[in-house]
Amino acid sequence: LGYDSFRYKLVALGVSGALASAAGAGYALLFSYVGATFASILFSIYPLLWTLLGGVGTVLGPLLGTALMFYLVDTVSGVTSSYLLFVGAALVALVLWFPQGILGTVRSRWLPWLP
Repeated sequence: LGYDSFRYKLVALGVSGALASAAGAGYALLFSYVGATFASILFSIYPLLWTLLGGVGTVLGPLLGTALMFYLVDTVSGVTSSYLLFVGAALVALVLWFPQGILGTVRSRWLPWLP
């Protein structure tokens, strides 16, 4: 409607890149070492899983998904070393029973009046 969305997207990309580089520099300063395990594929998959778990179309969904997934990983990794099996099972259950994420499904089924 007349807004220059490219400019806002470019600013968001620049800010997120600056924050990510600052986090990486802080990690390197804190531990004095950044190995190849830090560039694992899990670091790319986990944020997507957190977002899908909570709900993509909601603001609080990714926060809820992050909290639930950290709780699941922390609880299960204390019991067994194959916690990724449970993370995969949670992803399958998510796709089967909550296709819009937890908050998205709750909103569409029980609270349709919410924006």
